[in-house]
Amino acid sequence: MLNEPTLGMEEVRRRTGLDEEEFAEATRLLQEIGVLSDDGSGRMTTVSVEKALARLTLRAEESAEGWLAESVRLRKAIRLLSTELADQYHSQASLASAELIIGMENISASLESTSEVAEHEVLSMHPGPVVERRTPARIARNARAIERGVVMRTIHLASTSRTPHGVRYLRELEEIGAEVRLATTIPFRLIVVDNSIAFTPAPGIEGQTAALVTRGPLITHLLRLVFEHCWHSAALLSADTPAPPADTPLDAQQTSVLRLLNAGLKDEAIARELGVSIRTLRRITADLMDKLGATSRFQAGVRAQQLGWLG
Repeated sequence: MLNEPTLGMEEVRRRTGLDEEEFAEATRLLQEIGVLSDDGSGRMTTVSVEKALARLTLRAEESAEGWLAESVRLRKAIRLLSTELADQYHSQASLASAELIIGMENISASLESTSEVAEHEVLSMHPGPVVERRTPARIARNARAIERGVVMRTIHLASTSRTPHGVRYLRELEEIGAEVRLATTIPFRLIVVDNSIAFTPAPGIEGQTAALVTRGPLITHLLRLVFEHCWHSAALLSADTPAPPADTPLDAQQTSVLRLLNAGLKDEAIARELGVSIRTLRRITADLMDKLGATSRFQAGVRAQQLGWLG
């Protein structure tokens, strides 16, 4: 049709050798991408490739502008809703709702959605070791909140700074703008968001990790006071925080297992904390016993302290 503009559609179909259904589909596609156009009389005319490309580009730009406008409207709506909800929490000081969340995946999803609506502050305390495979997601989630202007303060065990991946995680937190402090003991895991939502540990079901989510200022205010008490007694993460001894023949996972064993945790609790199976944990423990030349876990702990493997 480009070469012979006077050709009728039936003649075009005959020359291409397409049946009616194939020809109709080809015509529809060419109209869709803009190289064929109906002039209003039922006659198809050709459009140059350059003109068709220009039209497609314009359509894409208009679509992008519409999408951007819609995203702005949605953001305003979300902000309004989150503000209204926060106002309701504060106005209902005598009420406090609670929700039990079971399973690490569900807890992580809830934390993710909560961090997305944080506006002012996120406080957290972590009494256990840092699980290396979870740190990238945590750093990314925290970075997004801090980029929006949210203040983030966190307290970790001092022992976290004595493992390679622990030090790396704490330094990454500081690099994205979080304030980090260390404590020798932490009473329980805690996350408080905007003084209106709090996450605390709860008894699980059939060995699963569980969290209690409380909403409203009544309980979160008290939990925030607990955090502030721990914060003021915690130490700053210094620039010369020592790393584990260079001659320690343990990897990060083995070091974490050794510390948890030394703290008296049961196998099931250690496996949950590290995100491994009981079978894997027992294999790691057996390797540790061999390296330490110990015949009992108590003896392994004493031997590790003597060697300086626990810092």
